[in-house]
Amino acid sequence: MPEPVLVCVGNLTVDVAVSPSGAEVESVGGDALFAALGARIAGGAPRVLAPLGGDAPVALLDAVRLTGTDPGDLPRRDEPTARNVVRYAADGTRTWDLVLGEEHLESLSVHPGDVPGWALGAGGLLLSAMALEAQLALAAWLRPRVDGVVYFDPQEDYVSGNEARLLDAVAACDVFLPSEVEAVALAGTSDLDEAIARFLATGPSVVVVKRAEAGCLVATREAPAPVAVGVDVLAPVDSTGAGDAFCGAFAAEHLRSGDPIAAALAGGAAARVAVSGHGVDALLAEVAARSSRPLTAGAR
Repeated sequence: MPEPVLVCVGNLTVDVAVSPSGAEVESVGGDALFAALGARIAGGAPRVLAPLGGDAPVALLDAVRLTGTDPGDLPRRDEPTARNVVRYAADGTRTWDLVLGEEHLESLSVHPGDVPGWALGAGGLLLSAMALEAQLALAAWLRPRVDGVVYFDPQEDYVSGNEARLLDAVAACDVFLPSEVEAVALAGTSDLDEAIARFLATGPSVVVVKRAEAGCLVATREAPAPVAVGVDVLAPVDSTGAGDAFCGAFAAEHLRSGDPIAAALAGGAAARVAVSGHGVDALLAEVAARSSRPLTAGAR
C-alpha cells in the first residue's frame, strides 16, 4: 500500500545566519521545506505547498525537489522570496528579522486559491506557521473541504492578542502541535496538563506539546492523560527548523500508523537530525543519503 500523501503547507525562504562574530552564511529554508524533509526522513510521502518568489534561487528549487515535489507545481508570486536575517548571540539565543515585513510574508503564504484539487484529497495536510491571517483563513477554509487529517502548528510570535481566533483554528484541526511556549501563551496557564485538556475540549483528537530537548507530551481524546515521550539528548549545532521537522515526521508516521506515540518518536528522530547541522543542511544531507540522490552544491 502506498504511503498516504502529506501536504506540507507554509513558506519557503532564504535565510542569512549571522554568527556572534558577524560572519554571515546564506541558506535556503522555510517551515514547509523543513517539515517536508522531516516527513521524508520518517519514510513519508510529503508534497510541499508554498508559493515561490520570482527570484527563487536554484538552491531552493533543488531542495524542494529533494522532498519529492516538482517546483513547477508550486504557486508563483511576482515578488521577491521571503528572507530572514537570523542573528545568533554567544549564549546560543537568536533573533529573527523578517527583511521585507509581515505584509510581504502574507503574500508569500498559502491562500485558499493556491490549494490544488489533489491536495484536498490528500491523506493529511500540515499547516505550518506561515503569516497569521493566511494560516487562520486556510484552517477555516479547509475544514469543510477535506476528509484527510489536518495538523496545525502555530507560531509563538503571533499568539498574544489573537488567542480567541487561534482557538477557532485549533477547533478546526485534528492534531494540534504547539510548542510549550505557544501552549502556555494560548491556554493562559503554565500547567501543561490543564492546557492540553483545554485544547482537547476545543476539538482536536490529538494534542502534542513540543518541549525541545525535554521531548514532548502526547494526549488524545481517548487517553487524555498526557504521556511524556523523551528524545536522545544532543548538543544542538542549530535549532532552526527542528520543530518544523518534528511536525513533518510526526504527521508522516501518524498518517501511516495512527499511533501518536510512534509518531512522536519519529518526530524526535527528525528533530535530532535537524539540530545536528546549520540551517537545513543536515536534513538535506540525510534525505539525499536515504534517497541515493547526490546533494548538489547549490543546495547548501
